Amino acid sequence: MTSGAILGVSLVIYSLILYMTNLMFITALGYVSYLIMIGGIVLAIKNYREQEQGFINYGRAVGVGMLTIAFAAIIVAIFVYLLYTIIDPGLIEKSLEVARNKMAAKNLSDDQIETAINITKKFMTPGFLVISTILGNAFMGLIFSLVIAAFMKKEKPLLFNEALDSNQY
Repeated sequence: MTSGAILGVSLVIYSLILYMTNLMFITALGYVSYLIMIGGIVLAIKNYREQEQGFINYGRAVGVGMLTIAFAAIIVAIFVYLLYTIIDPGLIEKSLEVARNKMAAKNLSDDQIETAINITKKFMTPGFLVISTILGNAFMGLIFSLVIAAFMKKEKPLLFNEALDSNQY
């Protein structure tokens, strides 16, 4: 839980920095949040492994990564809700305008742009953004956890388990 809270607060701080510097809609900077997530998962698994005498199996490592992301995603989702409802209620319209400009830059027709914007508007509600934040973070967290766990797992040697079982350790 502590690692998840730290990761969640880190992601919120990064998002606030992007928001305050008007860099929120730059796609490449959004990928930095994935690096923050990866770092948070690595640290959480590492800390858990150290608490467990330096060992962690693959399944447990994935579980630790997912729990970390779950707590972080809840914190980020609360922030997203506050951002779009209290901090800047006009942010949804700004998001739609950015989307409109990106589509125009791709030389889509006005009809295509309006159709896409109308569909997008249906999903650009604070409630939907909260749900998509949680599900999106959970999905990416799962992918990252599966990969990171493969590198960070450290199984107990069979002799180590036997020594613990027979109290000879």
